[in-house]
Amino acid sequence: MDRGAPQPARSRRSRSLRGLAVQLWAVGLTFVLVALLVVTSSRAAFVAQNDNLLNQVTAAAVDLTDDDAATAMFADVRGLAPGDVEERCIAVTYTGSVDPTEVRLYAAAPPTGSLGQYLDLTVDIGAATGAPFRDCTGFTSTATLYDDTLAAFAAGRTGYADGVSTWDPTAGPDTRTFRFRLSLQDVTAAEGQTATFGFSWETRTG
Repeated sequence: MDRGAPQPARSRRSRSLRGLAVQLWAVGLTFVLVALLVVTSSRAAFVAQNDNLLNQVTAAAVDLTDDDAATAMFADVRGLAPGDVEERCIAVTYTGSVDPTEVRLYAAAPPTGSLGQYLDLTVDIGAATGAPFRDCTGFTSTATLYDDTLAAFAAGRTGYADGVSTWDPTAGPDTRTFRFRLSLQDVTAAEGQTATFGFSWETRTG
């Protein structure tokens, strides 16, 4: 057969049909791939999310206050004679938000001056009286917390660890009144001497 001779029209039509079939198959395959991509993309759009927001934690508050208005209980007491008694009351209130350890009383600092060894100190605790600071009107003692000299108190009660136990408050407010009594011993060596001193109350969270 002469390959250079013109081919029949039927043969040309057959090749055209096969080419068309290949093109249609390619178009169909492309459509399937596009559809798969669309489905895959649609599935990726389904998202679930859950949040837990605005969490907040607040620390406990532990606070002690008193009614002294930043003034001393024994403010400038002069001319104390042997046997004289000076009496003062102060209300201490726990205002914290949690149940703390017991409140303890101790010396704010070692007293200055040499009179402390001749001053007898008695500390009593009682319920809140509503009386103003320093005034012991209506005070009734529920317990005597300390009864010795001021100097011995300052030497033996130096901080929370060795402080005098007073009361164990619950979540505040919770108030107790303290009565402090000072009397001068009848000792010649006390004449003309002075003492400067202070007291501290402390509680903790545990």
